Amino acid sequence: MATEAQKSAEPHWGAWIWIKWKPGAPEDAWGEWKKHPEIKEAWSTSGSWDCCLWIDLDNPDDIEKFVWREIRKNKWVEKTETYWAKKWW
Repeated sequence: MATEAQKSAEPHWGAWIWIKWKPGAPEDAWGEWKKHPEIKEAWSTSGSWDCCLWIDLDNPDDIEKFVWREIRKNKWVEKTETYWAKKWW
């Protein structure tokens, strides 16, 4: 029996990007990311990380390129951690 994932011609990838701000980051340090349609959700978090983004791209390589070209270039980002996910259905 085929699942929806097996039926799909184009497997879909997304990622959670966990972000730690540098000390002194302004409250709107994430504002420039609002223009990116790849970012589907943005969350303020507690604990070791300051925020989390859900991004929607075609494959893990595109995800990593986006993180380094768009997220890590923000001068207030101290570090990131990425977790990929592949949608099955």
